[in-house]
Amino acid sequence: MSAAALKQLDQNASVVQPDLSTSSPPGSNFNLAPFTLQLPTGSSGDIDTVSSSRLTGGYTDKPYFYTDSSDGSMVMMDPTQGWTTSGSLHPRTELHENATWSTAGTNRMNATVAVTQVPDHTTVGQIFQGSGPSKPLCELQFTSGGVVKLLLESTNQGGKSNTYTITNVAVGTKFTYELSLSGTTVTVKVNSTTKTYTMDSSFDGENFYFKAGDYDQSAVSGTPLTTAGTVVKFYALSLTHS
Repeated sequence: MSAAALKQLDQNASVVQPDLSTSSPPGSNFNLAPFTLQLPTGSSGDIDTVSSSRLTGGYTDKPYFYTDSSDGSMVMMDPTQGWTTSGSLHPRTELHENATWSTAGTNRMNATVAVTQVPDHTTVGQIFQGSGPSKPLCELQFTSGGVVKLLLESTNQGGKSNTYTITNVAVGTKFTYELSLSGTTVTVKVNSTTKTYTMDSSFDGENFYFKAGDYDQSAVSGTPLTTAGTVVKFYALSLTHS
């Protein structure tokens, strides 16, 4: 997608409103036009997805994706068991950016979230390859012990990552994060902590996209459960491409 088209999608995409409505669907409180939603329902290897037009049109699917009636946050629940994509061992409730982009510019995703329930650890943000082996460049994860860490792949084939602790945040506490990629520099900000890393050269020339949501790394494949496993609440979410 062209830079101009990406900027148009980004326009007014700082998604959090001064006051989040507790009675409106997520697509009214947040600009979800740049995203497709992936769900833990459907069938094995062929999960349910929700288009941007349905998201902006008022889609909700409690208990997996809905507005919290107490604070207006966008809730994403990933059960401990659900259906997975063909390339994953774990189910997810996760927003997938529709556009892909090169590293020539500066590309950022910002969010304010709270992980209110997590059995082990979940991924709340990713930078993902747009083609080829289709593996993540990095994943921002949150553990049951309140550790926020970055998994950074050392090969574009996946399965070989380095783990870096960013900071600590108590379960249930709001925190802000930013993931950005510019050239070969990966920048991670969590609250007041900023760390930078270098993208492995095997990713050179790749296009990427962002993902944000609840991708529980301890959940397993199987008939989807409706009881809450991991719960991630979003209070803000934005994309910037420049």
